[in-house]
Amino acid sequence: MWKRVLAVGAHPDDIEFGCGGTLLRHAGQGASITLVVVTDGALGGDAVVRAAEQARAAEILGAKTVMLGLPDGRPGPLHDLVGLLEAEVDSSAPELVYTHLPQDTHQDHAQTHRAVQIAARYVPNVLMFESPRSPLLSVGIGVAIGSVIEQKTGLLATHASQLRGRTELTAESVRARALLHGTRLGCGHAEMFSPLRFRLPFAAAAC
Repeated sequence: MWKRVLAVGAHPDDIEFGCGGTLLRHAGQGASITLVVVTDGALGGDAVVRAAEQARAAEILGAKTVMLGLPDGRPGPLHDLVGLLEAEVDSSAPELVYTHLPQDTHQDHAQTHRAVQIAARYVPNVLMFESPRSPLLSVGIGVAIGSVIEQKTGLLATHASQLRGRTELTAESVRARALLHGTRLGCGHAEMFSPLRFRLPFAAAAC
């Protein structure tokens, strides 16, 4: 069982989309969860509103949230971002880290991945999640989320300001993506991850 989990996303809602169901599983097993959001998300809406939405999602998860508040679309030099994330890694001492895929076509997502790869270099387990701007994973580690799929849609519903014009965040789309992965893996609904490093068994949750 994982005791300390860290998830890093570039914007509010990225974490919930990519690994919200799995984080709910971790929370149900008593893990301490820290969410780090790199930018303020201001290009996608009001930054204050988005921070409040992120706080509500974290409350559902029972997680601590760290908002780095860097400018959306301009998270700054890699070296500086690495330093900020190293501080959060040191503080939370995670056994497992989640973040974006390197193939993600959103520049903030790609920059966040690069920074986490360096900042979490001593963490033994790092898994990378999908976003609407990344490839759809067909291989990797699948985690069954059928028992929490409705809670995952609830997490994304807290980001109400983002639901207008973003069909990928709707409950229907979230269920459909999870069903696609789960059907292929034979476990109903699932989230998929690509491992950067993965040393410990995940038998309690994996498909």
